[in-house]
Amino acid sequence: MMKKIILLTFFIISCSNKPVLVLNDASPLVDDDTAISTTTYNISVDSIKASITFDIRSDFDKYLLDVQNPINKTFLIKRFFPSLHDSSISMYENEIDFLGLNSRRFVSMNKNGNEINMKFSIDTLQLKSHIETEIKKLKDLLPIHYLFDKGGKVPDFSKITNKIILPIDGLSFPKRASRLPNAPRSYRSGTHRGIDFFSNWGTPVRSVADGIIIRSDINYKEMPANFRIEMLKRASVINRTPSDIFNELLLGQAVIIDHGLELFPGYRSISIYAHLSSIIPKFETGYNIKSGEIFGYSGNTGTSPSTKGTKDESHLHWELILQDSKGEYYFGQDLEYSELIEALDSLFIK
Repeated sequence: MMKKIILLTFFIISCSNKPVLVLNDASPLVDDDTAISTTTYNISVDSIKASITFDIRSDFDKYLLDVQNPINKTFLIKRFFPSLHDSSISMYENEIDFLGLNSRRFVSMNKNGNEINMKFSIDTLQLKSHIETEIKKLKDLLPIHYLFDKGGKVPDFSKITNKIILPIDGLSFPKRASRLPNAPRSYRSGTHRGIDFFSNWGTPVRSVADGIIIRSDINYKEMPANFRIEMLKRASVINRTPSDIFNELLLGQAVIIDHGLELFPGYRSISIYAHLSSIIPKFETGYNIKSGEIFGYSGNTGTSPSTKGTKDESHLHWELILQDSKGEYYFGQDLEYSELIEALDSLFIK
């Protein structure tokens, strides 16, 4: 039997880019008494391109959706930037909005009788440019403290020879880039300048070196959840984390220790211990503390889960800050991942 059959015409619909098939009365007559051919689709080895061949009389919508499913972000970042460490790739994957550019878009169509062949592809130039721009934005985020903006020269961390102990006995520093210095923190429009030592709630925390306690939040009271959200909204307006919001709110219950000018010659150094669950009462401001002395316990104060009354995401946030006449610098500032791991390996006593 011969009859009119729909002619394929494509329209780009908003962000979905889904091909729409519409009836056209001028369509040529085709024989629809033949057997319906099997739908096939092929994806290139690098996943960038795909094609689908189907019979116009078949139910092909499912295959069209399959071809346009987003491609794995990790795979694409690694393809365009093969020199990036896997941990950095994982971090960027969570931070970058691909804006749908990792989905294949319709490119062309050929019709042969009842059979239709469609080709789809990712715009690799546009996607690579987008990823490159977003990574640069994350790397160029403004520092979180005003003193970092005085034009000082970041220390050569490879030349720092003095060693310190780890803040939690038996727990080495993490290797995941998102838990290390320089990781982006989009939720507060800032940059992570410390190390997150994930540990059980109430794990003992100790001083990494001799010093004097200059901040000890012994009587800390957690802030309301809505208040924390509002402060972060204000930070987003100026696209950075103001020092007052970071120091007074986001650190939670914290201890800061001044290690003086001798630990790292040429710099005054302080260490910061944040998100504590409690502090031993005798460790007040002005206390002369010794290396290895336990003064408190890990927790999650200052974080979103803590403001909601849970113990989720318990960890110690630890920082080492170096200061000179021109500014302040967090340990590992601006180092690439491999250089950072090497510097941290050299910093801590095994």
